[in-house]
Amino acid sequence: MKNKRHPFASVRLFLVLLFLAVLPGYSAASVFDMPGRSIRHLQLLALMDAAHEKKDYATMEAASREGVELGTSDELWAYNLACALALQGKTREALAALDRAIGLGFLDTEHLAQDPDLAALRGTPGFQERLVRAAELRAAPNAFTNRLVALRPDAAQTVLQTSSNTLWSFQMGLFQAFVEPPPTSPAALYRGPEAPAVSAWLSEGTAAGAAGVLYVNRDNDTQPLDVARYPGLMRLGYAREMADRQLNIGLPNTLFATPDGELLIPVIGHSSMGYLNSPYWRSQPRAVCGDPRQTTLQSVFLLGSQLFFYPTYGDYDLRTGDLFPANVPYFMAVAGPLNAERPFVEAAAAALTAMRPDTRAALARNGLLMPTLQMFFRASQRTVQKREDYLTGLAHPPAFQAANLDVARLVRMAHDLTTNDIPPVVLLSVQSETQMIPDRDFFDILRSERQFDSTLAVARVFRGAARTRTLEIRALCKYTHAQLHWVVLQGDPSKISFAPCATNSSLMKVTVAHHEPFPTPAGNGQSIMTARVDIGVIAETPAGFSMPSFISFCFLSNERRVYAGDGRILSIDYTRPQAGYTDPLMSYTRNWKDTYQYDAQGRLTGWRRARGRDTEEFTSYGHRIVATDASGRATRAHVVRYLPRKIRVDETNEGLPDLAEMDDNLEVTYRYASDRDFVGTPDLATLTQDFQPPVTPDFQPPAIPDVSP
Repeated sequence: MKNKRHPFASVRLFLVLLFLAVLPGYSAASVFDMPGRSIRHLQLLALMDAAHEKKDYATMEAASREGVELGTSDELWAYNLACALALQGKTREALAALDRAIGLGFLDTEHLAQDPDLAALRGTPGFQERLVRAAELRAAPNAFTNRLVALRPDAAQTVLQTSSNTLWSFQMGLFQAFVEPPPTSPAALYRGPEAPAVSAWLSEGTAAGAAGVLYVNRDNDTQPLDVARYPGLMRLGYAREMADRQLNIGLPNTLFATPDGELLIPVIGHSSMGYLNSPYWRSQPRAVCGDPRQTTLQSVFLLGSQLFFYPTYGDYDLRTGDLFPANVPYFMAVAGPLNAERPFVEAAAAALTAMRPDTRAALARNGLLMPTLQMFFRASQRTVQKREDYLTGLAHPPAFQAANLDVARLVRMAHDLTTNDIPPVVLLSVQSETQMIPDRDFFDILRSERQFDSTLAVARVFRGAARTRTLEIRALCKYTHAQLHWVVLQGDPSKISFAPCATNSSLMKVTVAHHEPFPTPAGNGQSIMTARVDIGVIAETPAGFSMPSFISFCFLSNERRVYAGDGRILSIDYTRPQAGYTDPLMSYTRNWKDTYQYDAQGRLTGWRRARGRDTEEFTSYGHRIVATDASGRATRAHVVRYLPRKIRVDETNEGLPDLAEMDDNLEVTYRYASDRDFVGTPDLATLTQDFQPPVTPDFQPPAIPDVSP
C-alpha cells in the first residue's frame, strides 16, 4: 500500500521539494476539479489506512475503488486497489489493477519489489516483467512529466495558468504551476516608481530588473498593474476552465515554479475582495486571521516567494477601531477601501526590480525574498525615524497606511542590500501553555483558546476567566549570533512579562494579563482602539533587523470583567459589552452575568448566574446546582452544555445567533472531604438521566468563509 503524503522535508524555508514530490500525481480528471474533491480524497485515504490497519481488506478495496472513480490521483488509487485485491488473494484482478497503476505513472520499482501487500503476486508469472516495464518507463525521458508543459508569456507578457501546466496538491490544498520566464530585453525602458534611480541601476547592471517576477491580480482583473512599466515583469492570466470555477479570484491558491521545479518564481499580487454585505462581514485579511487553515496556507505563500496585498475596508479604521484577531507577517493589509493596496503593489514591483541580481537570487533560493521585502516595507515607513523605532509598534501595525509609505526609501534599502546582509527569520513553536477547560473556565462553541499556531505567528483568544496566560515559546533563528528582541508592539507593558529559560536561550515564557480595549498609536500622532496584544520576536544581526514573528492575544469585547487585586475573577458581565463590535465567528453573545464565589481560603467554590431577576448557582466544575445540604453546598448538580441559538429578526431574516445554556438532565452527586470543604468533588460514576434529553437544535455555526466571492 502507498499513501501519498508529502510532509515538509525539513524546516528549511525552500519549498521546491513539494513540487518534485507530486509530479507523478497526474490525474485524468481536470486539475481544477480537485479542490472540490479534496475532502473526499483525504477521507478515503484515512478510511483506507484504517481498514488496512484492521486487516479489513474488503473495506480497503471499496475505498480504493471509490478513489479510482473519484479521479483524484489515478495511479495512487489503482496501486492501492491492486494491494487490496492481492491481500484478498484476488491475484488476476490485482495484476490488472497493477497494470493500470504502472500505465498511469506508478513507477516506484523499489516499493513494488518490497511492498508486503503484494506478496501474493510475486510468485505469479509476469510480476517480474511488470517491474522491468516500470523501470523502463521510469528511465524514459519525460515519460510522464511531459503531460505538464511550463508555459511562456506571450508578447504582452501574459502567461496563462491552465490544466497543461498546473498540478493540485491534496496534502497542501493548493495548486502548483510551472512557468518559463522570458529573458529581459535590455532595451526596455523602466517606467515604475523612482524611475531615475532604478533606471540608472539597471543601466549599470546593479539592479536585477523585473525579469522572472510574476504579477498576479486576483480581483477579476480590476485595476491591474501596467506590467509594461516594469520590463520583464510577467502577468498571470487564467484559462477559461479556471475562471469558470471562480478559482481566479480571492486569496491566492497557487505556487509557481520554473520548468525544472528547482526554483519558485517570485510573485507579487493583490485582491480587493471581501465580505461586505453579510452579518459576518470581513475583509480578506481579517478572514485569514480567523481561519487557521488559511493562516497556514498564507505562510506557505510567503515562504514560497509570494507577497500579497489586501485592503482592510472597515476592519482597521480610526472610527471603528482595529478589528483583527491577530497580527501576522504573511501578507500586507493596507488600511482603506477598494484598491487602497495599489500603491504598495507598485512599490513592491519597484523594490524587487531595484534589488541586486545576486542578492535577489540568494534570497529566492532560501525562501527569504518576501520576508526581506516585508522588513523593507516596515523599516522604510515615515513613522520609523530612528533605528529604535523598528522595535516598536510604529513599524509593525496590523494594517499599513498609504500616508506612511516612503517609496524612495524602500527602493534604496532594497538596492543597498548585499548577500552579506541577508536578514534571517525567527521560527516560533509553542512548547507549553496555560490550559483553559471549556464549559468550566469559559463558555462558547469554540472549544479552545488556540486561534492558530503557524511558523511565524501564534495567536490566542482570551476566553477563560483566569486573569493571566503563560505560553512557553521556542524561537529558532538560523543565525546563531543573532540577538533576539522580544518586544511589546501594542499592549500594556506592565501586564506583560518575559522570563527566559536559564538553560536554553531559545525558550521564553511569555505571560500576559487580561486587557480591556485600549488605544494604541497608529502613527502621525493618531491612535486607534484595539482589544489585542501584539508581541514581536525580531532577530538583530550586525547588518540589521529581521521581519518580526508575532505572538497575539485577542480579548473579547462582548463582556465586562472585574478582577480582585490578587488576580481572582470576581465577575464577568456578558450583558454590558465594552466595545461596539465583536466578531461573531470569534465569540457568541449571551445574556447573563456570572458572579464568582470563594471560600475563606480563597478557593473558587462556584458562581451565581443572573439573567434579569432569575439566578442559577454553579459549582466550580461548571455543573448547575439542583440540591444543597444544610451548609449550602451542592449535593446534586446537572451537567450543562452550550449551543448556539437562532435569533429571528423577522419572518424571512435571521440575525446573529447567541449562546444558549442547555440542561440535558444529566445528574451528578458531590462528595466533600470535611465540613470545611466547600469545593467538593463530583462523583461522575453517579451520573444519571431521568428522561430523554431534548433534541439538539438543528443549527450549525457558520464556518469562517473561504475568501472568494
